[in-house]
Amino acid sequence: MKKIYGIRISDGRGNVLRPTLSDILEEINEDVSFNWCILFLDGTPNPGQGNFLIECEKKINDSENGLFYSLEELKDLSGKFFQMFETIVLGSYDINVLHRYKEEKDMYTACDIAIELIDCAFWEVYAKDRKIIKRLKEKFKEIEILDPDLNT
Repeated sequence: MKKIYGIRISDGRGNVLRPTLSDILEEINEDVSFNWCILFLDGTPNPGQGNFLIECEKKINDSENGLFYSLEELKDLSGKFFQMFETIVLGSYDINVLHRYKEEKDMYTACDIAIELIDCAFWEVYAKDRKIIKRLKEKFKEIEILDPDLNT
């Protein structure tokens, strides 16, 4: 089984988490051809985006296995939020592994990358490519390297 690398990002100002999903996605090489899926999404929209994002969140959160997006669509969607509270985004070369999992650890081992925003407090990113984690480590300041025991 391929090793999984993880990082927790908590950069903020006061009680506000600063990195956005777009900030994290910028560290994914453009030549990487991951398929992308959002499994969960919740946040406060920017002015004028309310109806669109309420509908989008409902479609994603009520879907059986999330909704597929391109990398550019994910970046665009991220920019429509004033603040995101929680989200789960998966990326993989293999589109067949992009679905909901009973256990989070299974999602980390199956997908090439898993990006989670937890309680608008921090981002956790798990990736099979340690270069992605290295770039995130260099970009952000308040970080913790995660080495989960995925076999428990």
